[in-house]
Amino acid sequence: MTVSAVTIENLVKQYNGQTVINDLTLTIPRFGIFGLLGPNGAGKTTLMKILSGLVRPTGGALTIFGENALVDRCALKRLVGLAPQDNNMERELTVEETLQVYGRLFGVTSLRQRVEETIERFALSDMRRKLVRNLSGGMMRRALIARTLMVEPQLLLLDEPTVGLDPDVRHEIWEIIKNLAQSGKTIVLTTHYMDEAEKLCDQIAMLKDGQLAVLDTPAGIRERFGGADGGGALENLFIQLAKEGRS
Repeated sequence: MTVSAVTIENLVKQYNGQTVINDLTLTIPRFGIFGLLGPNGAGKTTLMKILSGLVRPTGGALTIFGENALVDRCALKRLVGLAPQDNNMERELTVEETLQVYGRLFGVTSLRQRVEETIERFALSDMRRKLVRNLSGGMMRRALIARTLMVEPQLLLLDEPTVGLDPDVRHEIWEIIKNLAQSGKTIVLTTHYMDEAEKLCDQIAMLKDGQLAVLDTPAGIRERFGGADGGGALENLFIQLAKEGRS
């Protein structure tokens, strides 16, 4: 029997009495790219933080690659990597120093070799000695994803991976994401770019008020919510859910 990447059962998260994740049940398959979409306040970022171990849920169950992620917290460090929306790399370090520090923090073996492999894999040679604060937005995002992959997590969480980037740089990041999926990683990403979700994701979960509103493939969503030619389906669905949330 194939073990799912993530199994979420009746998950609840409350902050000061406000329910952000509301009895959510969801299964994320192994391999490929899974999209978490929804209007602001839908619970996407909170769910990503729970999956990464940064936030504990109020209730429910969470299994990652067969491990009870709410009991075995060490398993999360081994299995999950998070590239957050806000770049949290130390801006006064060089790219190479950033990879070295992160590798030491997580106990990466053969660290020097791993740093060199990562620099080559993500085409960072020309900027290895540049300070992070001097990188362009696209290069900074590339370095952030590279740092996250230093520990070779099986599950890679990308929170708004191309936000604020120019179109050509977005396409470069898309290629990195697709290559990572083809190499056997399971990727979960959030995005407000509907074209990004359409082009990258094998399956999409649309959240609303911390609950699952729609779970389908991009093709299935086109058929259910698109116009006569299937166009604009994701955007139509997103706008519909956003309007319902304001009503």
